[in-house]
Amino acid sequence: MKHTIFTVLLALVALAGQAQKVKMNKPSLDDYLPLLQAKGYMAYSFNTKKFKGKVANVVVEEYVNGKDVGNIFDWDTSISLGKKIVVGFSPLENDSTFKFTFSVEDGATFNGPLKLRPVYHPNDSIKPIYRYVARPFDLSKPGEPGSFIPLVLYGSFWYDAEDDVFRCCGENIIKPDLSSNIVKEMPHFYVFGIKINSTTK
Repeated sequence: MKHTIFTVLLALVALAGQAQKVKMNKPSLDDYLPLLQAKGYMAYSFNTKKFKGKVANVVVEEYVNGKDVGNIFDWDTSISLGKKIVVGFSPLENDSTFKFTFSVEDGATFNGPLKLRPVYHPNDSIKPIYRYVARPFDLSKPGEPGSFIPLVLYGSFWYDAEDDVFRCCGENIIKPDLSSNIVKEMPHFYVFGIKINSTTK
């Protein structure tokens, strides 16, 4: 009887020891996301199944001090929508330029450079910064053919004189009419979206 109890206790100790071990997992794509985001890589995926086959124009509107200065595209940017569209951002070698990419499931892409604007500190000895953040738009209202659907806002930090810091804090989801408080503070931003036509390809 004592031998049996001793054997059971040894088995329980062994099981307890195994339960406390840390095992290494094979890294997944989700594990790499924080590393990519820390380097400035960002991607936003949007479901466009309901518009599959419709033709849309890619639009990137630039705003300076709250004023719309126009679409950065001066050529035809029509694409045929599929199940999804992805808007991505990636850093380039210099601080004043970023790269954007629109891609759809059939492999069609639009990409190009984004010119960034510096934010200055009142103290001239402090180096100006080029720092931007991306925020998705509220898509709770359905999009209609012929209408512009904003997808992602890419906007600059600003200087906060009260706290003497550069900041970019506020809503994580942007209102389509650009009435969000964070937008009102941004001296420079881009709005990425699509304008869906009534025709199909």
